[in-house]
Amino acid sequence: MEKKNFDGHSRLQSACVKWFRYQYKEYEYRLIKINNDLPLNNKELRIKLYNRFKAEGLLEGAPDLFLAVGNYLYNGLFIEFKYGNDRLRKKQVDVIKSLEAGNYRCVIVRSLDEFMKVIKEYLSIR
Repeated sequence: MEKKNFDGHSRLQSACVKWFRYQYKEYEYRLIKINNDLPLNNKELRIKLYNRFKAEGLLEGAPDLFLAVGNYLYNGLFIEFKYGNDRLRKKQVDVIKSLEAGNYRCVIVRSLDEFMKVIKEYLSIR
């Protein structure tokens, strides 16, 4: 992933989390980042950490955020952020299909406006 896209991805996700925490204080501890990033320049350390994290449950292809709020339709909401022309990788598609089969809602978000709409719609389901 290019640095420009990584930075844009990070800014988008940060803006969405900030908005969510301001709007939905009652759910501030239920919006959880799933950390799959290892942007280390030291390849040896990155491999060591990757192997350790994988043994601890790291799942390659997992969405970026999880909203641990269920409703009568879904067990929770997984959110994958994509910036610019980024596309889902095959592993991400496979993980999302598995999550949806487990009755979780999964969405791909490309803007703050889209995130706000998704969250408002999802939380309106009772």
